[in-house]
Amino acid sequence: MLRALAGGSDSPSGSMSSGSPPFRGRATRFALRFPVYFRELRTSTWRKGKTVNISHTGMLIRSHTDFSPETTLEMRVPLAVGRVVALPAEIRCKGTVVRVEKVPAAEPSLAVAIRDYRIVRQRSAAGHLPGQA
Repeated sequence: MLRALAGGSDSPSGSMSSGSPPFRGRATRFALRFPVYFRELRTSTWRKGKTVNISHTGMLIRSHTDFSPETTLEMRVPLAVGRVVALPAEIRCKGTVVRVEKVPAAEPSLAVAIRDYRIVRQRSAAGHLPGQA
C-alpha cells in the first residue's frame, strides 16, 4: 500500500519477488504525517487525528479522542494533502485498536492493526471528507 507513497518497499530487501516466502517480521513503518478521519464501526461521528507512522499492517494515530483496545474502527486517510487534485484518492480501511499510548502533556496515540484496506479514487473533486466544509 505505501511503497509508492514513500518510495520504498515493505519488504526488508526492498524487492517483492513472487517466488520468495512472505516476510514474517515487523512491517516497515513510514513516518508519514497525514490527516486521518476515524470512527467506531457503525457510528456516525467522525473524529480527526494525524498519523504518526503507517505500514501495510497498521498505523499510529495521534488524536484528542481515545478508544479502548479491541475497538473496531473505520478510517479514511486522504492522499491529496495540501494541494488541489482533479481526482483525489484516499485509503479506506478497517482495523482494531491494539494499544492506547497516553503521554503527559500530549494527545493520546492509538495503535491500530489494519485488517482490511483499499485505495479509492473519488469520482469528483467536489466530494468532501467528514469534517470538511
